Amino acid sequence: MKRIALLALTLFLSCRFVHATTKIDLDGAGWSFRTTLEEQWKPVTVPHSWLVDEGHEKYIGHAMYHRDFEMPAVPAGKIARLHFDAVYDVAQVWVNGKLAGTHEGGYTAFDLDITRLVHPGKNFVVVDVDNTPTFTSIPALATGHPSTDKFTPDGVGKATIVGWLPYGGIVRPVHIEIGDPVYFRSVKVDADPDLKTGVATITVRATLHNAGERAASATVKGEVAGLTAGFRSVSVPANGDASVTWKGTLNSAHLWSVRDPFLYDAKLQVADDEFTAHVGVRKIQVSGTRLLLNGNPVHLNGANRVSEDMKEGLRESDAIVERDLSDMLADNMRMMRIAHYPQTQAVLDFADRHGMLLIPEAGNWNFSAWQMADAGIRARWKQQMQEMMEQDWNHPSVIAWSVGNEYESYTQEGRDWTRDMRAFTLGLDATRLITFASRYTGDAAVKTGADEASQYCDFVSINVYGDYARRFDRAHELFPDKPIFVTEFGKMGEPGLHDPQRIADITEAMTAVKQRPYMIGASLWTWNDYRSFIRGTPADGIRRWGVVNTERERRDSWKVVQKLFETELP
Repeated sequence: MKRIALLALTLFLSCRFVHATTKIDLDGAGWSFRTTLEEQWKPVTVPHSWLVDEGHEKYIGHAMYHRDFEMPAVPAGKIARLHFDAVYDVAQVWVNGKLAGTHEGGYTAFDLDITRLVHPGKNFVVVDVDNTPTFTSIPALATGHPSTDKFTPDGVGKATIVGWLPYGGIVRPVHIEIGDPVYFRSVKVDADPDLKTGVATITVRATLHNAGERAASATVKGEVAGLTAGFRSVSVPANGDASVTWKGTLNSAHLWSVRDPFLYDAKLQVADDEFTAHVGVRKIQVSGTRLLLNGNPVHLNGANRVSEDMKEGLRESDAIVERDLSDMLADNMRMMRIAHYPQTQAVLDFADRHGMLLIPEAGNWNFSAWQMADAGIRARWKQQMQEMMEQDWNHPSVIAWSVGNEYESYTQEGRDWTRDMRAFTLGLDATRLITFASRYTGDAAVKTGADEASQYCDFVSINVYGDYARRFDRAHELFPDKPIFVTEFGKMGEPGLHDPQRIADITEAMTAVKQRPYMIGASLWTWNDYRSFIRGTPADGIRRWGVVNTERERRDSWKVVQKLFETELP
């Protein structure tokens, strides 16, 4: 049965929550660091990623960060929050010797209320960080395998560490905010543009949190795309949330597209908390085997990018993101499941400004059936997926959510996971498409489309290495009414800048893609070489999959990809 999915969106770029009263920046110098195997502290600057430090290049375990900071008096009726953009992976945070809170998930932001833990004058914070992967962490030690593989006697299978580095540390910025107890917990902006009339209905949903001990009345005010956004006043319960919604009509909407990534301005305020962004209006649709952006067919290609710098690790400055994505854009890389984990906002900001299409993914990486059936893993994944979505759902570049990569999608547990996590994800954001990166459409256990979890996807995403034409045709046989996107393809090896084998492989794959109208594009694994601890990595620790090396020097294949990826922009 053919199905048509119609998704209409207005989304924000560069979403920012700014507390107007006081902000105390804790980035930079002033931090001390040591692993729990060491006695001596050493000075570091934060953000910090310890796997690029001499002596810690392979350290997996606990490490400690310490910093003194000066704190002004918190005015009566105000609160102080300690904000981390990301700590990889599990963080325990102590302020003045008392536990402020914990967080698990190395790529998403979190806040801790420290109002009662701080005092005027000198204070200190200690962060215990653990980057140890386990069978139940997100991402986990993976045990997924084809149906033809044999289990080990315990039924677990062979454990595999993730293919990229578990970069431990306070990897993104950190600061303290002092402000009103009522503030934005999240803001989501959607729109339904009528492609015939040019009129877009904008819907803004703001969720407010009250960290105070008494209920408080609050009113959100602001402007979106030149329209005055007037919200009703709402009572926000003590230590609770309340949501308000506003709708407006935008006439003659200027649509955001790959060719013309036009952005409007937006600004909302409640109490002393301010949300600023840029707005993009666009419609994404699946109709049969076509993906449509604003009614125009999409046939775009891209590449996965492992988020690392040889000097900074996961601590990626905005300059590094700008450098890397500018090179990807120059290589005609415009649509991709860019990585297996949530990205820094600078990546999505760049994509919004330059008309890239992204498919964010939270860390179900190669889960086996028992992992997907585990209640704790499911709950942990949902938490991290929701945190990623709330960070990313206000970006027009985000066209779909991926619920995982190469998990055992031929099993009942894999099918259940995809069905359930599709429902969970759409419950949070019904305006985007759902997919996941499958490597099992060619598995012996998959006889029909009903045997594989891609049946629950709006478009099929497949990871394919070699034998491209046959593998593409097989996926189409299983799902003849769905578009197919190649989330991974490529070839490792050839460490120098001359890479004829990689060129031949990429050329074979792209020739097969272009010959098949149901293929909507392909994403190379990878744009860049990267470090890894996974089996099969060369002795120097570098996996050479990229069209650029770790120093960002272009291989011969870069120029070939630039030509092969040329296409009409929707």
